[in-house]
Amino acid sequence: MISRALLIVVGAALLFPVSALAQDNNFFAGFDLSAGWASGSSSTTNGGAAFAGGGVVNNVHFDKTIGLGGHVGYKLDSALSAFISYQHVRGGVSWDANFPLIGAVSDFRGHAISNAIMGNLGYDWALSDLTSIEASIGLGLSINSLSNIVETDGPTGLFLSDVADHSRISPAAQIGIGLQHKITAHLALGLNAAIGYTGGFETGDTRSGNLGITSITPYGIDHVWRASIGASVKLEL
Repeated sequence: MISRALLIVVGAALLFPVSALAQDNNFFAGFDLSAGWASGSSSTTNGGAAFAGGGVVNNVHFDKTIGLGGHVGYKLDSALSAFISYQHVRGGVSWDANFPLIGAVSDFRGHAISNAIMGNLGYDWALSDLTSIEASIGLGLSINSLSNIVETDGPTGLFLSDVADHSRISPAAQIGIGLQHKITAHLALGLNAAIGYTGGFETGDTRSGNLGITSITPYGIDHVWRASIGASVKLEL
């Protein structure tokens, strides 16, 4: 629900300037696709049901990520620009939790999804009339969600529970660099690379499975960093 609402707000923000301000050729808009990698850690030492004595999270692993984004902005001068960006990134995530009190280990796997909106500054270095290098830096917020988390028994792989989904808001930041080449007077294609910080993730506080529906202390993933490469299309209005 949060992601859908965010998409509606961002879509309106992206579309309104394009339609209302298209007469000013300093405005631009674009879309991008990316693939990348993510890493994070966990400080959770008491996750799961209370009777199990507290699960210690280890071995946090992210699968490869895919991303889709868009941006609208304004050229402040021939080199400097300001723009608002939205990016949706998703990928698989897994971790295990050790419960020393009962001598058990559980494995967890599901999806990690981020919806980030940021304000950015970009700077272009012209290599020729048609080709340029652009560097950018952005700050904003990311809605981070863990969904479809399934808990299985570590030694046997048997199903134990479905862990409730949850979303949280974290600060986000990104730096990027890219190569752009104009194929028409108003349309450019780009190759981009970026490194970003998206904050943390957390599960919900219930599980449903072998013990029915029970309350748990959420499992958390902290300090998630992402690196990505991608392609973009930019339209100068």
